Parts: sequence; C-alpha cells; structure tokens
Amino acid sequence: MAKDEGSAASRTQMIAAELADEISSGQYAVGARFPSELELRGRFGVGRHTIREALKLLTEQGLVGRRRKTGTFVLATSPVSPYVHSLRDLKGLLDFAETTQLQMTHVGGVSPDSKLLTGFDDIPDGKWLRIAGLRLVRGEGVPLCWAEILVPERFSPARDQLLGSSQAIYEEVLAHNGFRLEYVEQEVTASTLPPGMMQLFDLEGDAAALLVKRRYVAHTGETFEVSHNLYPANRYRIRSIIRQRA
Repeated sequence: MAKDEGSAASRTQMIAAELADEISSGQYAVGARFPSELELRGRFGVGRHTIREALKLLTEQGLVGRRRKTGTFVLATSPVSPYVHSLRDLKGLLDFAETTQLQMTHVGGVSPDSKLLTGFDDIPDGKWLRIAGLRLVRGEGVPLCWAEILVPERFSPARDQLLGSSQAIYEEVLAHNGFRLEYVEQEVTASTLPPGMMQLFDLEGDAAALLVKRRYVAHTGETFEVSHNLYPANRYRIRSIIRQRA
C-alpha cells in the first residue's frame, strides 16, 4: 500500500473510532440525527471520500443507518455483533428458530413454478403457502434477515394457527401431518440486497448479502417446507465443525 493510501485509511479509521466513542458515551442519542457529511468534513478538515468511508465503517458496525434524502441516524450505542450460527448437527440448525423471531407481514399463495422453489429437487406439485417478513434476534429486536417460508398447501395447518403459534412453522407442519423430520438440505450463496429492501435494514447503497436456502424433508421423503433467508453480509456467520471420518 502506498504511503498516502495508508495515511488516508488510518485517518478514516481514527475518525470512525472517535465518532463511535461519542455515540457510545451518549453524545448522540439512539434515534437522533447524526451530523451531516458536510458538517463532519468541516469538523475534521478532510474530503468527502474520507467521511463517507468513516460513515460506512459505523454503518457496518450497526451504529448508524443512512437513509436517502433524510440523513444519517443513530441506531445503537454499541456495535451490533453478527449472529453466529454454529452448525454441528441438525439440532444446531433448528435452534435458529428458537433464538430468532419472525415478524410475518406477507401471507399468500404461490404456484410450484415460483422462482422461490427453483434449484431444489423433489418439489411437490400444487399450490404453496408463502409466509414472509423480517426475522429478528430474540431479546434484541435487531433485524437479522428477510425470510421467505413456503409450505405445500396440502401439508399446511390453517393460516390462523400458523400466524398465532409461538412455535416455528416447520414444527407446526410436522405436528399437523404426523411427520418426523428426516433431514434438511441447505445451500448458501453470495448475493446482494434488492434496492427496495435496503431501508428495512437501515442501509444505503449496494449491500453484499448472504442467501441461505433450505429444504425440509419428512421421514416419508416428502418436502414439506422450503425457506429463503437473505442476510446483510455483516449480520450473519455460519460456523461449522468438520470431523474426519473414522
């Protein structure tokens, strides 16, 4: 790295650290408007690029959110830690439903040729029930991902039962049909958040994301649920333990 590039990066980090300390000390209350780029440029005597990079660091830490046409606002007084999902066995995968909460905002039907069902084998024919909304970390209220859950209508309990239940949807479907969970197929791919979804996470500009798709299969061999979870890249990590076979 060239000397001037290194100095610029250090200056950016110093500004971000100073602003983070001020947020942590309560100088800027949660929900309050944060100083504008112009104000920060005048205060620190640096260019637009340096301030934008510093604000980007604060945004990635979950301290501030940048909203188009309205400015920058304080979201938290301490950095938001990413949700770390440890996957050792099936229980570790299903514990996710116990530590997060789905805010259901969209309920409707989709056909089996929906793009949400592509990429998996053994998808049942017929209509599917779609339930979607933001998934939050329990006890924190932090938006973690956008979730899409699809269940074949012939396997689905009544909608009122699903919407009013405190259990995970897959648990309701298992109980309703007398199924046992045989296995879960998972696929993880790099993605980006659609522009219309940025505001849900208080993000601005292009945002890297992680798409986690799962297919839930009963002991009968039938697929009874498909889910899509789309995470801003800095809010979710998968940690796996891979052992040598005996």
